[in-house]
Amino acid sequence: MPIIGVDVEKCSNCKECIEECPTKNFSMEEKQEHIVFDGSRCILCGHCIAVCPEDAIKYDNMKDTTFIFEGNKDPSELISYEALHNFLRAKRSIRQYKPNKVPKEIIGKVINSMRYAPTGANMRNLKCLIFSNDNKKKILTDSIINALESGEVRESFRKRQEKGLDPIFYNAPHVLIFYSKNPWDTLNVTIAMTYGMLSAQSLGLGSCWIGFAHGILQDHPEIKKKFTGIETYVLGVMTLGYPAVKYFRAPPRPPIEVKEI
Repeated sequence: MPIIGVDVEKCSNCKECIEECPTKNFSMEEKQEHIVFDGSRCILCGHCIAVCPEDAIKYDNMKDTTFIFEGNKDPSELISYEALHNFLRAKRSIRQYKPNKVPKEIIGKVINSMRYAPTGANMRNLKCLIFSNDNKKKILTDSIINALESGEVRESFRKRQEKGLDPIFYNAPHVLIFYSKNPWDTLNVTIAMTYGMLSAQSLGLGSCWIGFAHGILQDHPEIKKKFTGIETYVLGVMTLGYPAVKYFRAPPRPPIEVKEI
């Protein structure tokens, strides 16, 4: 069990862990002397580690280190709303890419950001398959187009291929396929990919969610197994690379309709 318990020498009995733990693994010992931990329901969310002012939660082998807010700052002080809002609004789905490959360490940074995305019940089953070989990407594109139900769409895509265009992955240097053994990870992958796309933008990269590939790979297990080797659930596909286009403004978007009851 990675979360082991409470260091009673550090603990001030503030009871923050008792209040914060979503599965109620902490309680005050009967004699009211110190807090005890029962990990039978622990989902390893780490909220106890995050909320403890004394750093009194003992843990081991969680495959990561803690991130301490510098100067004990509140997260809201790390970045202003205006800066974050402008960054979010500037996000574009990129469909024009330079042929340059992205260094592995940069791709690693994008994927590393995704590991901190929130998930339901702290499920952490997400895996990633990266297609960087141009020939393999071409074969995957062909298999997806051949599986399209609409003959009209299929023919339209093939005409674009004849012009040297990739109608599925837009000639992106990398294709990332996200999969999991748990079908309930669908929403978790959506959030994680959003984290990754925003992280990519901060590194000068572009990305795009590829719905055609996601749908075909999930609906056609024979294609999924043959061309990717994945036997579980494909839950998301995105492209990644250096943009070959520059945007000068963010287009308008309609407001979200809001009702109060």
